[in-house]
Amino acid sequence: MAHVELKNVSKVYSGKTRVVKNVNIEVNDHEFVVLVGPSGCGKSTTLRMVAGLEEVTEGEILIDGVVVNNVEPKDRDIAMVFQNYALYPHMTVFENMAFGLKLRKYPKEEINSRVNEAARILDLEQYLNRKPKALSGGQRQRVAVGRAIVRKPKVFLFDEPLSNLDAKLRVQMRTEISKLHNKLNATIIYVTHDQIEAMTMGSKIVLMKDGEIQQIGPPLDLYNNPVNKFVAGFIGSPSMNFVDGNITGKDNIAFTVNENVSIILPQEKINELKMYQGQKVTLGIRPEDFSINARTIDTDKNFIETTVEVVEPLGNETFLYFTISNEQFIARVDSASTVKADDKVRLYLDVNKLYFFDEKGHRIVF
Repeated sequence: MAHVELKNVSKVYSGKTRVVKNVNIEVNDHEFVVLVGPSGCGKSTTLRMVAGLEEVTEGEILIDGVVVNNVEPKDRDIAMVFQNYALYPHMTVFENMAFGLKLRKYPKEEINSRVNEAARILDLEQYLNRKPKALSGGQRQRVAVGRAIVRKPKVFLFDEPLSNLDAKLRVQMRTEISKLHNKLNATIIYVTHDQIEAMTMGSKIVLMKDGEIQQIGPPLDLYNNPVNKFVAGFIGSPSMNFVDGNITGKDNIAFTVNENVSIILPQEKINELKMYQGQKVTLGIRPEDFSINARTIDTDKNFIETTVEVVEPLGNETFLYFTISNEQFIARVDSASTVKADDKVRLYLDVNKLYFFDEKGHRIVF
């Protein structure tokens, strides 16, 4: 496998539109790196530059220490799996998987060996004589992955490979690709707009917005230690709740939204937040950090009294929807909850799990 590095990489279209801006990413040997972000953030363009399908406007892309900016895609020793499978409809599964090897004039015996081995790994042995139209979406995607495996490339590139599958198949294929990474000990760069895919599959996440990297790190690091409001809101499902307010008080410092919502802050947060008195500050709290019952003495002091607007029972958990200062909030509570729509409830907050952001969206770190 290989080490991939992007150094100050940018992509400009038509001389003006800068869709990727000064991107620096290091993908270590055998690592599973996920590029994630909303549509139009530049993640697929970045992947296509690694593949050689898009030219690099500025910066360098290196594979195993060699600059490949001017190297043809076929000579980069990479294999790419596309969103739309890109299978030849008139060929069988075997022929689709073998096609790239035949073009490279591999001996017939080696082609048979590689295709059969990939089919065994992907549980496709019984489908080798079928054509793509006779396969399900998940099976077609496995064929597309198999076509990449037989190449034995240095780097696997996946461009939103699961977006055309239904929810159940996406979960199944997430597992299959993760197993495949472990079996092959492969270097993988994977693009998705789905933060759940990013969290569950990647050993490292690169979160992008408007062509720029917002944060790089292990999934739980982005979840627990987001550097800004965008990262905090993008990572996590349901996403983090946000509401604007002010830092108030002299002795007991509090975060105040209005006369009905004021949260007394713990001592360790006071010194940093005193600096923001008189300025707008945004509070962030994850849905799971609400509780119907007070958990500690600290949570007993901090609660929100509200009217539940919508209740969504999901079996293992229940979502409660309510509004604070015109902002829609979600609380994730125990499935044993008996709360109904229009009930007035007291929701307790874990003050040690509150996040605060300044007016520019940067996290205020304690």
